Amino acid sequence: MRLLPREIDRLLVFQAAELARRRRSRGLLLNQAEAMALISDETLEAARDGLVFAAVEQAGYTVLGPEDVLPEVAAIVTRIELEPLFGDGPRLVVLHEPIMRSAPPSLEGAAVEPTWIADGVALVLTNRAEVPVAITSHFHLFEVNRDVELDRSAAWGMRLALPAGAKLVLEPGASATARAMPIAGLRVVRGHGPLVDGALDAPGARDAALARARDQGYRGA
Repeated sequence: MRLLPREIDRLLVFQAAELARRRRSRGLLLNQAEAMALISDETLEAARDGLVFAAVEQAGYTVLGPEDVLPEVAAIVTRIELEPLFGDGPRLVVLHEPIMRSAPPSLEGAAVEPTWIADGVALVLTNRAEVPVAITSHFHLFEVNRDVELDRSAAWGMRLALPAGAKLVLEPGASATARAMPIAGLRVVRGHGPLVDGALDAPGARDAALARARDQGYRGA
């Protein structure tokens, strides 16, 4: 059997998580590595079970509490970044203080105001879906969830002006004025969604992608 490096990494997380489960079942408090492995494994498996993004994120906050770990571990584990495999491909899930919190920051009362790193282009986004939609910092805005209404043409080649790992969460029916900035580097987008697969600045690329977006029911196209 041949395994890809990603699959080998997944097995290592699983093995560490199994060790953590056995020690926890014996009444032992978990250390930092054990806690991170267990939270990571349970979150990745939630996506494998077919749960939507918001449910997978929520699952990551319900694995462990401060009472399950050694002193100071909850304060040390401030951030866990994962790329679970969803039905439409891998997505970045960032858990902030997953042992201290019982829910994602965006679900703890008032919405968290993003910290924009540039004024950029102002775009109004409205979530017409029945579930929350999370948009990560480097996702191609043009290809966000088809039920997010925005000016798709203006969003071409743009990403949220947020620091790496941050995201904007839109609750059902909610609107937000986001700040967008151009995708830098080679400006080649692959795997973000079904609309773009190649150079953003290629002749006719935007018009062809807009046509695909209209055919597939993307709002704002």
